[in-house]
Amino acid sequence: MFNRVKAPPPATSRGIIPTADIPIARVPLLINGKELLSPDQENQFNVFHPDGKHQSSLVQGANENTVNEAIDGAKAAFSSWSRLPAVKRRDILWKAAELLQERQEELAEAYRHDTHVAGMITGFDNGMAAEHLKSAASIATEIKGEIPPVLEGTLSLVTRVPYGVIFSISPFNMGSILAVRTFCYALACGNTVVWKANPIVPSLHMGLCKVMWDAGVPAGALQMIQFAPGTEERLTEQVMAHPDIRLVNFTGSTRVGSIIGRLAGQYVKPAILELGGNAPALVLASADIELAANNIVFGGMVHSGQICMSTSRVVVVEEVADALTKALEAIAKEHLTSFGRMGLATQGGWVKYLADLRLAEVSEGAVVLGDPMPLPERASTAKDATGYAPVILDKVTADQHIYFEETFGPSLVIIRAKDVEDGIRIANDSDVGLSASVWSRDYKEALDVAQRLETGAVHINSTSNSGFGRFNSMAAGMAFTTTKSITMHEPKMLPLEILV
Repeated sequence: MFNRVKAPPPATSRGIIPTADIPIARVPLLINGKELLSPDQENQFNVFHPDGKHQSSLVQGANENTVNEAIDGAKAAFSSWSRLPAVKRRDILWKAAELLQERQEELAEAYRHDTHVAGMITGFDNGMAAEHLKSAASIATEIKGEIPPVLEGTLSLVTRVPYGVIFSISPFNMGSILAVRTFCYALACGNTVVWKANPIVPSLHMGLCKVMWDAGVPAGALQMIQFAPGTEERLTEQVMAHPDIRLVNFTGSTRVGSIIGRLAGQYVKPAILELGGNAPALVLASADIELAANNIVFGGMVHSGQICMSTSRVVVVEEVADALTKALEAIAKEHLTSFGRMGLATQGGWVKYLADLRLAEVSEGAVVLGDPMPLPERASTAKDATGYAPVILDKVTADQHIYFEETFGPSLVIIRAKDVEDGIRIANDSDVGLSASVWSRDYKEALDVAQRLETGAVHINSTSNSGFGRFNSMAAGMAFTTTKSITMHEPKMLPLEILV
């Protein structure tokens, strides 16, 4: 999957170089079908395991010249890739899905090498990535236009065409799904992609890019670049300012997304932004409490809560609040301390989200369920830890920081609502709205509530994290194409004398 080398200290490093016998993955830029490594180690940087002690990768960062080389190559490849018959693009993407499945073990090894991620997650992540490739393949031949009614003697065609070169940026947390998704639908629609991979999972992303190349994506159609620490802001703006970049596709935090959105506006580029979430689970009086508690804990703690649609806020009507907290506390006492061994909360160092910033600001009214460690001690020990133990907090109110803040870690907050109307108000009291869930045995009530929640996806009696909005089905075909109007008229001579 990747070459392991005894790497010398690069010019730009992050942390301390470990002993020479530590196996290190060397990750190049992947541009125009070639692997690019600077002979003088310019812009190379180190990536470390979550323990912060052992180097895992030596990554080649881009510079101004290689950024332009990637964009120019993608522009050159667009001419032939966009004109390739849709059935051939479909077949290439389907083959990529098959190759990804064949290489699941290699990709899982690369993923664990980068992050120590749990085996359950690598299997799910790679499996879903393959499904996205198949979904992208299926829409390649289904993109359609319109023939709107117009004036007599005129035929108008509204076709859907690819944008051109797309700049895509993917996050680390679901390393395969969110990477593949960032380029597969764009490629299916005939675009070419300059993909800024994530430096936390460089080995995995290199492996995914090579899957696409080996499946038949031609040189230049998919370019993989990385930015060294300290160069991200400058090089990102260089890419977005380039006249050949026609669309920006970003998945990540709201903070960075707002910067991308500002740059997109400044350089007049359309942008697809999937940003942060603070997903509520709204538990109604008729809910199956045991089912809700089980699914809510799983939805909040799986992958250390580092999924943008992880359950974060548990909004429960007062009538069943005590019953739900009792069920959650029982789960916490029985399972949460063993979640690391179960592989549900083992993302390692990337859970180091500094609880002093997230949880220590919770007022004394919050109750830690099933945890003998008081909150202040938990927060102080988290400052220097490489991980953070799961926590469930009860009686959180709107005057507490964590009421609004997405922790992106293994935590759940319980917010008590007076009734259904109050619960809907609390669930909607957020600046972000990716996903939500509703828990009720009354499906008519659940559907009514779901329609009133201000989120892109709502799951009833499930905390599924598989909703991907515009990236699924024909919605992706609309997102990664634009319209072109073509009109045909009956030929006739025009009265030039009226110009005098």
